[in-house]
Amino acid sequence: MKKLFLILIFICNCYALDLESFEEEYQQQPINDPLEKYNRFINQMNWGFYDYIFSPILEGYNCIMPLGFRIGIENFFENLRSPLRFLGHILVLQTQDAVNEFGRFSLNSTMGILGIFDIASTNKLYSKDIDFGIVFGKWGMNEGFSLVLPLLGQSNLRDTLGLPLNSLISPTTYIDPSSYAVGVYIGQNISYAAKHKDALDSIRKDSLDNYILMRQSYQAYRDKLIKE
Repeated sequence: MKKLFLILIFICNCYALDLESFEEEYQQQPINDPLEKYNRFINQMNWGFYDYIFSPILEGYNCIMPLGFRIGIENFFENLRSPLRFLGHILVLQTQDAVNEFGRFSLNSTMGILGIFDIASTNKLYSKDIDFGIVFGKWGMNEGFSLVLPLLGQSNLRDTLGLPLNSLISPTTYIDPSSYAVGVYIGQNISYAAKHKDALDSIRKDSLDNYILMRQSYQAYRDKLIKE
């Protein structure tokens, strides 16, 4: 049986430009966090990894790789998430979104050369983000409690339970040999994090409490997706 690899990712879903105002606004919103001490410890460990290992890699990637190539790589990996989004929309009976996602995947995989070029968006075929955590939420399952995963970052119990299923649907899970699959996962998340490096650095340096900021913004963003 092939191993299911979890995706290395630091989640940044903060839309507020004023981080202090954002923290003050959302710090009052109740979130079940019985493991806060543990979560804060893992959060600090993740930021240590980011500071000394991941951030220099992202800096080098953004410096060496031309913008056009970075966009193409990002588009390619985003296209690989289409099967997961398509299935997610089917499971929550969002048929029009499923049709749009199928159209995007078909168009970008062919005319867009394996998704390197986002032809679908220029033809007004847009995707809506969804995964098994969101599917569970739309089915009525609450988030459980806040949970920070080593290297993976901010999550909650519901979304953590969905991670293996997300991997199961991902085409890259079935790359053989498995070492190639690991390389693809790493490349995918370097591409994603490099795009959001400025936001990550801002959270790291400017927030009064980056744990609260990450926890609250993550929960707000996931709630928004569930309500859509």
